[in-house]
Amino acid sequence: MENRKGFFIGLATGLLVMLLVVVSFDIAGRGRPSGHLTYDNKIEEIYSLVSRFSILPFDRETMIENMYRGLLEGVGDPYTQYFCLESLEAFRVRTEGTFVGIGVRVVMDPVDRALTIVNVFSEAPAGLAGLLPGDKVIAVNGEDVIGRPQPEILALIAGEEGTPVNIGIFRPYENERFDVDIIRGRVVVPTVHHDMISSDGRHTGYIRIDAFERPTYAQFVDALTELYDAGMDSLIIDVRNNPGGLLDVVVDIADRLVPSGIVTFVENVAGRRNYHRSDEYYLGLPLVVLINERSASASEVLGGAIQDFGVGSLVGQQSFGKGIVQNLLDLSDGTAIKLTVAKYFTPDGRSIHGLGLEPDFAVEMEESRSRMIGSLPLEEDVQLQVGLRMVRGK
Repeated sequence: MENRKGFFIGLATGLLVMLLVVVSFDIAGRGRPSGHLTYDNKIEEIYSLVSRFSILPFDRETMIENMYRGLLEGVGDPYTQYFCLESLEAFRVRTEGTFVGIGVRVVMDPVDRALTIVNVFSEAPAGLAGLLPGDKVIAVNGEDVIGRPQPEILALIAGEEGTPVNIGIFRPYENERFDVDIIRGRVVVPTVHHDMISSDGRHTGYIRIDAFERPTYAQFVDALTELYDAGMDSLIIDVRNNPGGLLDVVVDIADRLVPSGIVTFVENVAGRRNYHRSDEYYLGLPLVVLINERSASASEVLGGAIQDFGVGSLVGQQSFGKGIVQNLLDLSDGTAIKLTVAKYFTPDGRSIHGLGLEPDFAVEMEESRSRMIGSLPLEEDVQLQVGLRMVRGK
């Protein structure tokens, strides 16, 4: 009898302990039902649980900053981003066309979420270290950055002038991974490069635009004026590997090349349209625009205007297909978000988002050569050769 009594007492005690354990884990693991939590209360509850049970060190401010980034990640748009104070300053400095860094232009690849180099400035630290367009940044100072937001990666790369930074690179077309030590330097962004290509009494101006940033319009006007004064009788504009930039800048450039009319129009979430127009004064010379699969955004605004006005032809490969506009929206604490706020359309009303521009004359080029545009000899640049034959045949 005593044994049976002891058995039942032990069983009851064991069940009570198990119930307490289950209840305590339920409280620690789930808390109150989500329907009873406000947004702020849920954040505080999560933070409280992390504080009580996490065995790993953490920083509250870092958690909060990452929460803001994660909130915008939920939009599902690779171009929508949160900027902390440091990354916002770096973004604004780059847009103005001069900064301390390694001297590359990058985009976030929406497929693999890797920061991808699309242009390397000549004589800048990255160029001297041998980095090339198409290289993907996979680590900074030994820290894996795949999938992290672009502003955060750029903030890691940025630093004081004269200081070193180690960049981990993956080069897809060679399937090679390597590290490069680079000394940060002051970089004045040369967004426009020009030359005269002369033969058989013909003089073709060549202008390559790497991006549409604040200094670009003035640089473009200088190049156009110099070539025109030197006797240019036709023009090739090269926006291959150009990821885009500021809409007002590309509209000003297009105004120099097309007659009076609509250069582009943008449509916001409410369906309201804003039209960007050109005046009647324009170059009026035979014109070709070179594009490839990395010509995006503002590059496609320019190419679409040239194509729809019929004042020139597109030569090369189908463009990237980014037909959406981002605005920088300031927050009350000095930080900001970059948000996709509108779609843009060509003068004829074409939306090229996800589609790209089809060239009038498709010319394929090997990937290894395509990524060397800007340093490729004329005899190896088959797209430029076709462009030359076209403008000189008009």
